Amino acid sequence: MTFMTWSDNYLTGIEAIDRQHKTLVAMINDAAPELAASPALDIEVALPLLDGLLDYVAGHFQTEERIMASSGIDSRHLQHHQAMHGEFHRQVLALRRRVESGDDIDGTEVLRFLSNWLAFHILGEDQRMARELEAIGAGIAANEAYERTEGSKAEILQGANDVLVNALVNLFSQMTEQNRALAEKNAVLQAAHRELDNYRRTLEQQVEIRTAELRQAKEAAEAASHAKSRFLGTVSHELLTPLNAILGFAHLLEQAEIPPKAKEQANRIGAAGKRLQALLGDVLQFSRLEAGEVNIDYAPFQAATLLARLRERLAKSAYQKGLTLTCDCAPALPALLGDQHLLGLALEALANNAVKFTESGAVQLRARLLDRNNNRLLLGFEVEDTGGGIAPERQHQLFGAFEQLDATTSRRFEGIGLGLAIASRLAKLLGGELTLDSTSGGGSVFRINLWLAAIDEQAVPAGSDAGLDWDATSTVLNQLKMELSQGNIVARKRFGDLRPFLSTLDAAAAQTMAQQIDNYAFDDALLTLNRITAALGPTPPADGPAAP
Repeated sequence: MTFMTWSDNYLTGIEAIDRQHKTLVAMINDAAPELAASPALDIEVALPLLDGLLDYVAGHFQTEERIMASSGIDSRHLQHHQAMHGEFHRQVLALRRRVESGDDIDGTEVLRFLSNWLAFHILGEDQRMARELEAIGAGIAANEAYERTEGSKAEILQGANDVLVNALVNLFSQMTEQNRALAEKNAVLQAAHRELDNYRRTLEQQVEIRTAELRQAKEAAEAASHAKSRFLGTVSHELLTPLNAILGFAHLLEQAEIPPKAKEQANRIGAAGKRLQALLGDVLQFSRLEAGEVNIDYAPFQAATLLARLRERLAKSAYQKGLTLTCDCAPALPALLGDQHLLGLALEALANNAVKFTESGAVQLRARLLDRNNNRLLLGFEVEDTGGGIAPERQHQLFGAFEQLDATTSRRFEGIGLGLAIASRLAKLLGGELTLDSTSGGGSVFRINLWLAAIDEQAVPAGSDAGLDWDATSTVLNQLKMELSQGNIVARKRFGDLRPFLSTLDAAAAQTMAQQIDNYAFDDALLTLNRITAALGPTPPADGPAAP
């Protein structure tokens, strides 16, 4: 909003003077918003404004005095004009000194001073001067022209008052119009807010509905998946029963004294049955994994023994294809605590694939020690082949269920695409991860990295992979922990039963625990027991030993 609007009411009829007046009005209008909004005037705003006023007034008064002198105006008017100039200059300097000294000057005080001086200087003094100069120009003597304008002061002041009233009315009109416009904008803004609130509520309702639908769909999909897994498991199991009978009779026929052609047919029946048995076994194993029905059975085992037995099972199929099948196990590996059956199934699935898809060369089974943390070992179980390899852009689809790189009906290799999916899920169940390193034409390395607990080999029965009875052991461990927490003296006998086993995990800690129990420091003994069994994971073990 403009503070002071220029109009014809401000004109004096002297072009140079009116031009300077317009400059002054513009200067004040530029400063007005800052002045009106400043309870304490900022020195960086005030000083440039006051200095500009001093420069303006010096030039303006010089222009007026030059015009008055050239027109021969009465000396009394000239003296009055010079006095006014001096007074205004003094007031501006006084304001400037107050600003420089740090006085709190309200911006509206400066604005009132400027508007008052502007109105009465332009509308009063300068228009009076213009009338006097006009009279002199009309041939009236300077002293008479002065007397006439002195006599018309009241008229001039009334004119100034009328102009100020008009300015006030215009200002009020502008404020009213602005308030009306603000009210309209506020109404539009409130309507927009209401609309946004409606949109927000509608969106929240839609999100809630969609979330509920997705939740229901997820639950339905999970239920369908479980139902599918149960169905596959049931069907596979039911099919295996008569299939085993067929295989049994086929074997009897193979051993019987029958014609060569009949024996050949019996062999074919047996081979086809075994192939079907393997496929149904994969489906049954996968359905059990999906349904969460596979439990981990921890027992001591040797990595070298695990690989050797796997090599024995694959030796015939590798020999038939002319492949070299080797084992390479890291030396001096201790006995390990884990589920060798599930780990063996995962490695066998990888090795079967390696033999199947390798036309020439070798398949190597490896166990490597990658890291160690006290009695925790990070082992890498690897199956490497010299087959055709797999392009990186196709590797992502390998570990999905029923996924095959060649899914056409005319594909060269048999199978339903469950081997790698089973291996991947078994690795995850054991707390590890199945990874692949392969390039097209460069062979493949499938790797399962797994943290396992090392145990004292003396605790493992010689020549046997039979492990600890973990159901019984975990029950006794929990009883011992409860008795120690209660300060029950029965803990002494319970510890005696468990000490050989605990010594296989940490002999020094078991000795410390024995001393603590002898001294009846059951709380300390409980802490020691927790440290010993931490390497085993949860008790009873549920998810396999956790990585440190």
